[in-house]
Amino acid sequence: MSKNKAGSLLAIGLCLIVILGCSRFGKVTNEVVTKPPAEDSKTFTLNGKEWNSFDLDQTDVKAEFPGKPADKTPPLPASFRAVFSSMRIHSYDEKDFQSSVTQLVPTGNRKFQVKELADTSMAAMKKQIPNLTYTLDIESESKAKYNGSFTKNGKTYDVRGCCIYKKGPDPRVWAVITLYPTDNADARTAGQRIIDSVIFKGATDECK
Repeated sequence: MSKNKAGSLLAIGLCLIVILGCSRFGKVTNEVVTKPPAEDSKTFTLNGKEWNSFDLDQTDVKAEFPGKPADKTPPLPASFRAVFSSMRIHSYDEKDFQSSVTQLVPTGNRKFQVKELADTSMAAMKKQIPNLTYTLDIESESKAKYNGSFTKNGKTYDVRGCCIYKKGPDPRVWAVITLYPTDNADARTAGQRIIDSVIFKGATDECK
């Protein structure tokens, strides 16, 4: 599986878990942290990076990345269309650093709680990575923050991000997630900068 495919599964898994409580997100972590030996010494660095702000296509999200994010939106499964009318996924992935922004547009046919959306994704990830530990910082009825970590092949990774549930006549569900080695200061800095920079248009919540 290519790095791009693994990156898209990161975001896809997150949003599908939100809907069904499935375990696809765990497959991503297996791809991210299980690499051929030749790549073990390669890790994300900020050297040479040029940060820019991007309006993510067909979303209400703007964010900064150290390179151009890729649109990795798959076809929306027919079985999900009663719950969500559209889904967009953008990600920036490099070596052992991954980030993604997902936007879902609810149809209004199902009611959600932000804790359900956030907790289900982490619980499903934990099924695949039993040593994952996480907490959810439920700051309001519309915002939850992810804080997690796990160890794979002797390497510890951090999971950070947020889930935002904008209610009202024009609802949205946004998920921002970053995944990186705990001991990589550059990756941690990049992940936090992405999280801090996100703007959800039409919403008062921030990811930071």
